[in-house]
Amino acid sequence: MENVIGVVQGLKGRTTDIIYDLFFAEKRVVAAVVLYFSDLTDIYGKINVLTLLFGNLSQHGEVKMRSERLINERRLAFKDKTLDEILALHKANLKIDYDDVVSVSVKKGLLQTSLEFIVQGSPKKKINFRLSENQIAEVEDLIKKVLPNKAR
Repeated sequence: MENVIGVVQGLKGRTTDIIYDLFFAEKRVVAAVVLYFSDLTDIYGKINVLTLLFGNLSQHGEVKMRSERLINERRLAFKDKTLDEILALHKANLKIDYDDVVSVSVKKGLLQTSLEFIVQGSPKKKINFRLSENQIAEVEDLIKKVLPNKAR
């Protein structure tokens, strides 16, 4: 069984309504969905013109409560599972094998910070996750442990 070296929770995927937990293991990173945009489509389907113009506090509260519940349920489901079992839990989960990584970096910008993996392929593929300021040091430490010679 592959050991997990560290987990970083709550990174945003390619859109802000996909949230991943990243499991840094000995041979790969597994990105596991804890919140996916389709999880909330029934709530967002209730939006009308007035909601778009003025907002809806009850809808916002409903989205927040459901999001927190789903995130907690999914994180509980990860416990006592192997990385392969976690990968199978959601269609949008993904793995990044360290052998396929060309480079990895934390890119710090004015408006956002991201973790960027450049992965082998034809053409090379970029996989990005947005992180918060307080996650930068933790992610950089994990990169030094698992991919020290591929960090930029």
